[in-house]
Amino acid sequence: MSEINYEKHKRGKYADPSPYPEVKVLNPNLNYAEILMDDYAGVISEFTAISQYLYHYFLFKQIDKELGDLLENIATTEMLHMEILADTIKKLGGSPVIRGSNSSIHENFWSGKYIYYGSDLCMQLKVDIDAEYKAIAEYEKHIYYINDFHVQAILQRIILDEKVHIHLFTQALQKFCGC
Repeated sequence: MSEINYEKHKRGKYADPSPYPEVKVLNPNLNYAEILMDDYAGVISEFTAISQYLYHYFLFKQIDKELGDLLENIATTEMLHMEILADTIKKLGGSPVIRGSNSSIHENFWSGKYIYYGSDLCMQLKVDIDAEYKAIAEYEKHIYYINDFHVQAILQRIILDEKVHIHLFTQALQKFCGC
């Protein structure tokens, strides 16, 4: 079985230029898979980011084409992260259903209430920036908890893209909101 070429899905300036590491794990580990479920589809997750950024894209593309392109391409980069996480979860022995780790006990799956909708462009951009910072904090916490250097490398690489997103959202905030 051939490996997936994640590089072909990169979105130019919307992702860090460094390559994605190969998705592999030292050993199957359901505990690690459960930790990654939060990054995959928890409250602070790739699925939440994709959904929120697409909602903002639907609004922003009518305001400014460049701003719409920004949200669409960042959402697409987040989709790539979600695919990488799904593949990692499967290699760890888990099943990438749309839920966070706490949901397996309570059967609470992902919800649209995790999205910040809002209607003010400046506030939406600020919330998008905050979401990226929160995602980085979660990834860093999970790097600490997961003792598998392959998985740690994957999460560290995803963080690089999240930092690019913060920079791009900050530029948009300055351009459209003056702050």
